[in-house]
Amino acid sequence: MTLRPRSPFAFALVLAVASACAANLRALPSAGAASPPGANLDDIEKVSHALIATADFNRDGIADVARLLQPDGVHSGPSVLQVSLGRRDGSFSRAMDHTLSLPKPRSIATGDFNGDGNPDLLIGDADGTLIDLLGDGRGDLRAVGEIVHLGSAVSLAVGDFNRDGIPDVAISDFKGNAVTILLGSGGGSFRTSWSFPLPQRGTTYYLAAADFNNDQIPDLVITSGNDGTFVVMLGNGNGTFSYAPKMSNIRDPYSYCPT
Repeated sequence: MTLRPRSPFAFALVLAVASACAANLRALPSAGAASPPGANLDDIEKVSHALIATADFNRDGIADVARLLQPDGVHSGPSVLQVSLGRRDGSFSRAMDHTLSLPKPRSIATGDFNGDGNPDLLIGDADGTLIDLLGDGRGDLRAVGEIVHLGSAVSLAVGDFNRDGIPDVAISDFKGNAVTILLGSGGGSFRTSWSFPLPQRGTTYYLAAADFNNDQIPDLVITSGNDGTFVVMLGNGNGTFSYAPKMSNIRDPYSYCPT
């Protein structure tokens, strides 16, 4: 089935699917190797990656870049978080480097998770650890510890899923074959709200959040990126989601029962 964007909402869906597929590209090989869409964790771990996120970390109105560098399967060493601050001429200046204890980071996302107006970072690891780094508004980020520990955390999507004004996060867990929803509690903390199974065990799925049905509630799109298929989950406004088979693009939409 081919999705033809004939309305702003369909076009938004196309963009979100592309964004979710780009989660593969967000883990950019630093040595020129490519990680194929839909690869399993063992395949992904064979190459060196740099996870990238953008936000205005020093609040000067210019986009900045956070880059998480990590060793490949041959070279050992810690992961390093680099923040580079944007300049008005399009160049960047290195602001800080931090060494992280995560063994194999696989996902990164930005948002103001403690409500202080400064962009923060979430980083998910292949071992299921999710950590929060709080921004100081001057370009630095401070790790505050582990938020949750799942089977794995290969993709993150941020949105206000329960409409309380606090960012929440959806986590794609390859090993657990599930999407777990964490609701923000303010102050940078989260609580586990709900989870539902991914379409197919053994496949790496990526997430993106957007409002696909124009009800002012963030929804989710789930894609493996390897065959053009995707699943749409419509937000209910309370941190849960309902499957939308007519908006999804999979071989047998009614064979998937996530709830």
